[in-house]
Amino acid sequence: MQVKFSWIIGLICLIGCLYQIYGITKLYLQFKVRHDVAYDYSNYVELPAIDIMIPMAFAYNWTKLLIEDPHDDLYCEQLKIKYGKLNTIGYNKTCEQYFMLYWLEQDPIALSHSLLATTRLINIRMDAFDLRKQVLVTSFGLLTNRHCKFTRYYNGLAIFMRILCLNETKPFSVNTDFVSLNDGVVASLTYSFGTYFGIRFSDGNDLPVYDPSKYFIITRKPNSFPHVTISFVKTVMSSLEYPYETNCRHYNKDKSISKCMDKYTLDQLTPYLYKTSVREWYELSDNLGFIGPTKENPRYDDNEFSQYTELAAYINCNQQAAATECEKKSYSVEGQILEETKGENGRIFIEPSSKVNIHLSVHPILPWSEYVIFIGSILGIWLGISIHYNIPKTLTYIITLVVRLKRSFELPPFIVSLWLDR
Repeated sequence: MQVKFSWIIGLICLIGCLYQIYGITKLYLQFKVRHDVAYDYSNYVELPAIDIMIPMAFAYNWTKLLIEDPHDDLYCEQLKIKYGKLNTIGYNKTCEQYFMLYWLEQDPIALSHSLLATTRLINIRMDAFDLRKQVLVTSFGLLTNRHCKFTRYYNGLAIFMRILCLNETKPFSVNTDFVSLNDGVVASLTYSFGTYFGIRFSDGNDLPVYDPSKYFIITRKPNSFPHVTISFVKTVMSSLEYPYETNCRHYNKDKSISKCMDKYTLDQLTPYLYKTSVREWYELSDNLGFIGPTKENPRYDDNEFSQYTELAAYINCNQQAAATECEKKSYSVEGQILEETKGENGRIFIEPSSKVNIHLSVHPILPWSEYVIFIGSILGIWLGISIHYNIPKTLTYIITLVVRLKRSFELPPFIVSLWLDR
């Protein structure tokens, strides 16, 4: 059987076409991504949620507790000898200030850990300061205190308050021109709490976090309040879910871990709370504490404890929430303490940052639309090559056909002569 040369050309073109389609399809199915960075130069400053964190050692109303516990008198007298130069009014108030001065010399985080053994929810709810009554939001323009929602949170080591200011359903934003007219201040807080506390900015959909490194820490001496300026830089991160290699999830990672740890701690024979999980103020019952089962604790169950400890539960919960979040807003905070003044309150001025906001996004290296375009172009190129061999023959056939048609429409000579002689 004679093999036509055109068949060989067609076979070669088919193999080349399929090979290229395989290569581009293999690349597409790897779902590789590229990372893009964009900088936001906006004419508006959007005010995110403001989180205030006070370690538990500084969160209690010690004036009240010292009155209720006269056994602390001797310890108070010892502290008076060390800090006897304070000019204060009233024994109990002075005693509380002595405690605060002593604790400022210590590690506030370690002190808060030392209180865990005796801390229960009822203690926090009854004896901790109500921060909502000790802060006032003021601003230039339309933002006032009534636009802001104050929400309290707690864990075993600190209390928190979130201030979320909304313009209807959206975060309040201020034009940079108005900020310039207001001496560069977006908003300000007047406060009267805490000799030691941290302040940061966060996404209103997230829980407050217990991580002192993410806060700007403010300390003060008794009877004096510092004026502080703070600013923030927003970073927005977006990623792609499965099947792309980033494999993100649409969830809240911190809330997922907290819920997982609650399932472990609250299912114990004697339920308790994980010390760093953050919850809203009136969530869960008053009688819960923050100390789990140990060998020294009467709640210890040897079989259960040996098989599944709190540490193992924490590792397991973090493994379940290992995926990154598809959408995440984070804020870095910077601040400066200007001066300390005598009085009953201090001021925190929120200023726009000199740095720009950052948007980190992830996009497919080969999106579906481009993949389809590539497939179409490959098919077109190889189809053109495959018919290239037959083009001369095709053109010759077309030219011959046109000439024949032209001749068929020409009149015979004798008919032309008869017509002329008429």
